[in-house]
Amino acid sequence: MTEPVTDQLPEAVVREGSRFSLVWLVPLIAVLIGGWLIWKSFSDRGPTIVISFTEAEGLEPGKTRVRYKDVDVGKVKRIELNDDLSRVEVTVELNRSIGSHLNDQTQFWIVRPRINPKGISGLNTLISGIYIGMDPGKGSGPGMTHYIGRDEPLPVQSDAEGKPFVLSADSLGSLDIGSGVYYRQIQVGEVTGYHLDSDGRSVIIDIFINAPWDQLIRKNSRFWNASGFDLKLTADGVSLSLESLATLLTGGIAVDTPLNLEAGDPTVGGERFALLPDRESLENRPYSQTDYYLLYFDSSIRGLSVNAPVEFRGIKVGEVVDIDVQMDHRTLDVKIPVLIALHPDVITVTGKIDDTDLVLDELIKRGLRAQLAPGNLLTGQLYVDIDFHDDVPPAQIVTEGPFRIFPTVPGALEKITRNVTELLNKAGEIPLVEIARDLGDTIAELKRMLRSRESKQALSDLRRLLANTAEISHKLNQTVPQLSQQISSTLNQLEKTLDTADATLSEDSPLVYDIRRLIDQLSSAVTSFEALTDYLERHPNALLYGKTLETPQ
Repeated sequence: MTEPVTDQLPEAVVREGSRFSLVWLVPLIAVLIGGWLIWKSFSDRGPTIVISFTEAEGLEPGKTRVRYKDVDVGKVKRIELNDDLSRVEVTVELNRSIGSHLNDQTQFWIVRPRINPKGISGLNTLISGIYIGMDPGKGSGPGMTHYIGRDEPLPVQSDAEGKPFVLSADSLGSLDIGSGVYYRQIQVGEVTGYHLDSDGRSVIIDIFINAPWDQLIRKNSRFWNASGFDLKLTADGVSLSLESLATLLTGGIAVDTPLNLEAGDPTVGGERFALLPDRESLENRPYSQTDYYLLYFDSSIRGLSVNAPVEFRGIKVGEVVDIDVQMDHRTLDVKIPVLIALHPDVITVTGKIDDTDLVLDELIKRGLRAQLAPGNLLTGQLYVDIDFHDDVPPAQIVTEGPFRIFPTVPGALEKITRNVTELLNKAGEIPLVEIARDLGDTIAELKRMLRSRESKQALSDLRRLLANTAEISHKLNQTVPQLSQQISSTLNQLEKTLDTADATLSEDSPLVYDIRRLIDQLSSAVTSFEALTDYLERHPNALLYGKTLETPQ
C-alpha cells in the first residue's frame, strides 16, 4: 500500500475575527420593538370597567367600540351574563386619556338606529356598526369599576349649557323623552325624562332649557301642554291654534312668562313648576305642590260635595277630594271625615321659608281654622272656608294615618241654627197665654169703666163746667174782648174734643170695634206661635230647609 504524501497538502491559516455579527441585529431589533409595543400597550391602557345592560344586541367582543363625541375611547373585551341571568355584563377596556375623567355620574348607553320625537338617530351605525355611547358627567365622586347602562340615549350631554327644571302634571299625555319645549313657537329645550311621583298621584317631567333661553324662565313662568291642536267653534267661526307641526305629531310643552303680581325673580335651575293641561288654564293660578288634610265636622255636611272649593278669604287654595262616614266599633261614635287638598304655592310668599310645617303650626296658634260656609243659598251648596278666628280653643296639627288633621270650627249656618233654637226654646218659656188673658181682662175693665154711671156723670159735670165757663167768658168779653175771644176759641175746641171722645168711647164706636178685633187676633197669634214652637222642637232643621210634607202613615 502506498503512503500518502503529506507535504503536498495546504495548511490552514487561523485568523482572529470580530466577536459581534450583524446577523444578531435582526432579533435584537425585533425584541426592542416588541418590548416597546408591550410598554406602549400597557402605558396607553386605561381602566377596565364592567357595564351592565338589559340586553347586548349588536355588541361583539373585540369589535364594538366605546365612543365619546364620535372618538373611540375604548373597546368591548368580554360579554357575559350575570349570576341571576337578568342582565348582561359587558367588560370594557377604556383608554388612559378618558379613564381619568370617570366619576360617579358617568353614563353609558348603546347607540343604534332609533325613532324618537327628534327624528331618526343612530343612522351612522348602519355603516360603522353599533357602539357604546358615553358621557363623562360632572360628578364629584371617584370613578367606579361597575356602571349601570341606560336603556335610552342620554337626552342632554353633561357639558350642555342651560338649566334643568321639573314639571308636575296629572298625566303624561302624548309627551315623551325628546319632546320639545317652545317659547313663542321657538324650541328652547326638550323633555329629558319622566317618572311617577313618590305618592303616585302625579307625573314628574324633567326638562332642560338650553342657553341663552334659560334666562327667559322666571319664578312666575307658566308651562302648559301644547300637544295636538285646539279647535274652537265661536260666533265668529272656527278657529284652529297649533304650537308647531312637531307638537302635533310628537307632543310638546309651551312656556311663557305673564305680566302679573307674582314675583318674577330669575331662576337658578331645578325649580318645580306645574304643567297646565292647556293654554286656557293660564287664567287659573298654577300649583306644583299639594298637601292633604282631614277635616272633622260635628254637624251635617249636607250640600258639601267632592270637588267643592276650599277658599281662603275668597281665593281658591284647594278642593274637597273625598267624603266618608266612619264609626268606631268600640264606642260606636260616628264621625264624618272630609279629605281636602291644599296647594300652598298658590300663596305668594315674600322671602324664603325654611320649614313650612313650623309656619303652619304658628298660623294654627293664631286662630287659623276651617269651617263650612254656604256657597249658594238657593241650592244649599257648601264649601270649605279657611280663615282666622278669634276666641277659639287652642289646637294643633296632628297625624292620623297617612293624613294630618286640620282643626275646624262650627260654620256660620250652624251657629245661626243653634242660636235660633236657643231663642225658640226661650220663647217657648214665655207665658204668652197668660199675658193675652191679662190684656183681655184689662180691655174689658176699660170698656166697663167707660159704660159706668160714674163716667157718664163725670162727662155731664164737665159739660156744665164748660157752660159756666162760657158764660164767664161772655161777661169777660165785654171788658176784655181779645182775651175773651181766645178763651172762647179754646173752650170750643175743648168741647169738640169731648164730643169726639164721647163718640169714640161709645159702645158702637170704631175704636171699641178695633180693640175687640185686636184681642181676637192676639188670641189667634198665641195659638199659632204655640204650634210653631212645638213643630220646631220636633223638626229644628225646618228653619233652614223649610217644612217638608209628611207622608201619612
